[in-house]
Amino acid sequence: MLIAQRQFVIGSFRTLDALLVVSVTLLVTAAPLVPSNAAICTAVGIALLVVVAWYKRCRAAAPVSTFCVICLGLAFCGVPYFQVVLGVGLLCYAGVVRGVPWLRETATWARWGSFDREVRLLSAAACLLAAVALLSWYLLLHPNVADIVKAFVPDLPLGLLIVGGLIFSMVNAAVEEGAYRGVILHALDRSLGPGVAALLLQALAFGAIHIRGFPRGWLGVGLACIYGLLMGVIRRRAGGMFAPWIAHVFTDVVIAGIVVFLAGPNQQPTAQTASFFRM
Repeated sequence: MLIAQRQFVIGSFRTLDALLVVSVTLLVTAAPLVPSNAAICTAVGIALLVVVAWYKRCRAAAPVSTFCVICLGLAFCGVPYFQVVLGVGLLCYAGVVRGVPWLRETATWARWGSFDREVRLLSAAACLLAAVALLSWYLLLHPNVADIVKAFVPDLPLGLLIVGGLIFSMVNAAVEEGAYRGVILHALDRSLGPGVAALLLQALAFGAIHIRGFPRGWLGVGLACIYGLLMGVIRRRAGGMFAPWIAHVFTDVVIAGIVVFLAGPNQQPTAQTASFFRM
């Protein structure tokens, strides 16, 4: 009888943890896609879920909800560049996980993982598909990306622009992979199990931030979702973060090349200004 009661309590606890993680992920997905007033409501909703997760000591929901509410708070406070928002959010997440005893064993995603032949082939295939998709999207649709050019391509010699593009690609890939294939996917895997649902949810969240990024628009969201799904598969197969980071770096190099060499700096910015949810 006592064993049955204990199993029921544990099962209920895991159900609550999973419900909180899924709810946080869906709210984070919605935030960049809805008007600003509604986005504020999503942030408030996540803040409420943070309170519940910490009160119930949910080992999957507490760290991921804390990370998400910090990132949204920084964005709404006007912190420039989404890469900075994610970077600060990851540092705060690391501090929380390291400083709270019952969370210290929850960040097992932060490891190199393998980079064997199968992982290398998967990564190369993902890079090739992404490069073809990005070039096709830009060359066929001729999107106005003047806001990105203005924000990320200063008036500097070509050599410095190339070096800056490489550095940006490495940093951007690190913070985005750490956020989506690290913090979010890990929380989903811990609470839902390593199935298709967790992969899809993290891919949707990753795709949503590209609504005003590169690629942008709803087609850009769809392409980024597919890419996020591929990165999630590579992350699981590798058992660590190095392989998806490398693949993401090469993809961002392609984006940097398109922005620097193909997107003319003479494009007129659109009425829609650069947002925090980009690239």
